[in-house]
Amino acid sequence: MTLERIRSPQLPPQLNGRVLTDDRGVPRYWATVWENLHGADLSDSTLAAKLLAIDRLYRSVREQTGADCLDRLIADGDFDRLESCLEGFFVHVRNASANSRTDRSVDWRAALEFVRDIFERRSRSDSTARSFDLMQARLLRLQRLYASLSVSRQPKLKAMRALPAAVVEDLYAIVDPNSARNPFRSEGQRWRNYALFLLYLHQGLRRGEALILPLDAIKEDFDPRIAGYRKWIDVTWNPYEGDDPRYTAPGIKTDLSHRQIPIAGGVAEIVQHYVDNYRGRQDHTFLFASNRHRPLALPTVNLMFDGLSGALSPAARIELRNHLHTDKVTPHNCRHTCAVVRLTEFSDGGMEMELALQNLRVFFGWTKDSEMPRHYARAYFEDRLITVWQRKFDDRVDVLRAIHSIERDPEAVIRQEIL
Repeated sequence: MTLERIRSPQLPPQLNGRVLTDDRGVPRYWATVWENLHGADLSDSTLAAKLLAIDRLYRSVREQTGADCLDRLIADGDFDRLESCLEGFFVHVRNASANSRTDRSVDWRAALEFVRDIFERRSRSDSTARSFDLMQARLLRLQRLYASLSVSRQPKLKAMRALPAAVVEDLYAIVDPNSARNPFRSEGQRWRNYALFLLYLHQGLRRGEALILPLDAIKEDFDPRIAGYRKWIDVTWNPYEGDDPRYTAPGIKTDLSHRQIPIAGGVAEIVQHYVDNYRGRQDHTFLFASNRHRPLALPTVNLMFDGLSGALSPAARIELRNHLHTDKVTPHNCRHTCAVVRLTEFSDGGMEMELALQNLRVFFGWTKDSEMPRHYARAYFEDRLITVWQRKFDDRVDVLRAIHSIERDPEAVIRQEIL
């Protein structure tokens, strides 16, 4: 693998990170330049995906020319050969996308952005007016040639669908820590995964956002307007950790993804119950921990949802396949469901659609020009789903009674009337 991650206590923090290397282990020059100039604001996972796409471009150029020469083509400003290599890479990506039936347009966009970004930088730093004009003209030609090309032959489906009611009901029955259908072995795993599931479904967090939360992410304060306490969750970087030891470190997608959102008292109680009784002593301050006393990793969350999906009843599987054309539930399915439910509640409460969409942007951390809220506005919402959540989405989990039951009789099976 040519995408390496450098992590050494002997190096300054700014020199630790990801680096793209050739087959000899030598860092690729222009990829390293691009990473330092354009990759600093990207999350670790996004940066890794873009670097892997750039690496595929390097390999494609080597296959087309017989030499590992992309750095030299960029340094020489050999636009004629670069254009030919980009065309070959586009055909390769499009064929691979068709063969695997997956959308690999991310690879094409990342490769094109890499070449464009480097030449834009070079054109600004070139002191020769003629060279500057020539480079700008060739750069404009690149943009006109390739900006409109699409890897996918058919447009992606834009409809955002909530999980069907039968699937939601079944998931609640499965993820209950005392359920006989719960697929996780230890009691600590069950409560940890229960808390994670509720954060994804009720709070609409992205997969990685839940994994960067510190222990004190959930806060409360007295609100005189309601003569009671309000709880909220800070979705942002863990301020107590300077370096994330996970190979694929979770992160924040955009600047506007840093946000404070209200959290239901029931969900907060379950998270706190996990922390007080099952998290144990750790050498880190991340909220969710693995069985090996390390910060919980992204692949572990995938395995968790694989376990939940595998425990679905036959009827729920059919509903999932018929409505979402998949056999697995993912954290992003939960996020979709949360968005559709909240939009429906805003609308049912008499809120104007534009204001409802703005509220969605704030709650889910979307940019002001993001089209995601409008995709959800077009989403089909089943009436049966409303009967699952009834009127108040945030009051769904009757946690206090469940915890009191545990305290009175730890061996008793908790009967949570969630729905």
